[in-house]
Parts: sequence; C-alpha cells; structure tokens
Amino acid sequence: MSATDKMEDAMIAEEKAAKRSEARLEELQKRDAKKQKIKVDPIKAIREMNAMGKYQEAVDMAEKVAKEFPGHAKLHTWWGISLVKLKNTKEAIEHFIIAAKNDPTDEKAHLYWGLTLAMDKKYEEAIGHYLTVLEINPEHSNAYAYWGASLNALGKYEEALTKLDESLSLHLLNSAAHTLRIDVLYNLKRYEEAWRAVQKAQAGKIVVPKGSLDRLAKIFPDPKTKP
Repeated sequence: MSATDKMEDAMIAEEKAAKRSEARLEELQKRDAKKQKIKVDPIKAIREMNAMGKYQEAVDMAEKVAKEFPGHAKLHTWWGISLVKLKNTKEAIEHFIIAAKNDPTDEKAHLYWGLTLAMDKKYEEAIGHYLTVLEINPEHSNAYAYWGASLNALGKYEEALTKLDESLSLHLLNSAAHTLRIDVLYNLKRYEEAWRAVQKAQAGKIVVPKGSLDRLAKIFPDPKTKP
C-alpha cells in the first residue's frame, strides 16, 4: 500500500471518527453558532454528505452557505475536506488556510491540511501541521499517528516508531497507528516484532491490510504457522 493510499485511508478513518464523536461535534457547533449566529444544520449536512460520498453536493452547499458567512472557520474546514475527496487538493488547502486563520484552535483544519500535503508527498510540511494540532491538543492520538506515517514515508523509521508508540499510549486501539507500526517494523527488518504487532492489532479486532500481511509473510512467514 502506497503512502498516498495510507493518507486516503487515514482521511476515511477521520471521517468515521468524526461521526462517532457526536457529543464533541455538537459542542463545537454550538460554539460556532454563538460566535457567528450561524445555524448548525448546514455544517452537519455537509459533514453527512461527506460520510455518504456526496462530495460535490457538499462543496455546492458550502459555497452557498459561504455567501452569507464567508469567514466561518468550520465551514471552510469541511469545504476543504470535500474538495480533497474530489482530488482538488490545491483548492482544499486554500480553505484550510482560511479556517486556520479565522480559528487558530481548529485542530481539524490543521490535521486535514497535513493529510492533504502528505497525499501530495509534501511530508515535511505535513509534519508541521501535525505539530500545530498537538500544540492545540497534546493528546491527539491521530496527529502522532500521521506524524509517524510521514516519517515512515521519509525513511526515518526509528523516529516513526517512536511517534506511533506515542499515538498508542494515548489511544490503545488507534487502528492507523497499529497498521503503520507493522509496516515500520517491516522496513526496519524487525520481522518477528512485526508479527507480534500483527497479533496485537488483531487481538484488538483491528483489520491489518492484506498487502502488509502478504509482503511480511513473503519474506518472513508467520512464526505461528511454522511446524
């Protein structure tokens, strides 16, 4: 699985996590509504359109709402996310810039900004945004996981492993960190440890990508299957 594929999978995982965090979302929406007197429904609708894969509809709605609320940070964040899914990364980043400028505490804008840069293989720039996320929220497990992913893509495997371990210390069942850790250990040629990481992930009911399992098995068969 390529680094770009992993970044796209990470974005999908972020969307699922957002859907599971309704209480947190409502809290942020109430804050935004109070600050700019915007109804929360359009933001929720755009988010749900993304979850359903209706990215162009989400972009169209964001553009319409922006005519009345041009500087609304969360609107621009989700507008940017929708554009990323449409492979329009350049324009997406323009909206992440607006979101981050208008709300410096918008960790999601920086997280997706980083993921978008990583998809374009701008890993060093991406890491800068994950650091910003951690300045806003020091316990953001995914920021550490994606930092580790970018370090892995840069060939800095030991550093990547450290960041992935930090991610798991904050969230024991972070699927991105678990699966990336297996690949990093493979890159370090620590194959037995990689298999132990596979077992640990699977014990937590985390699905390990078939590509990661196949390439590991090809060079170093699963010790459990040895006679």
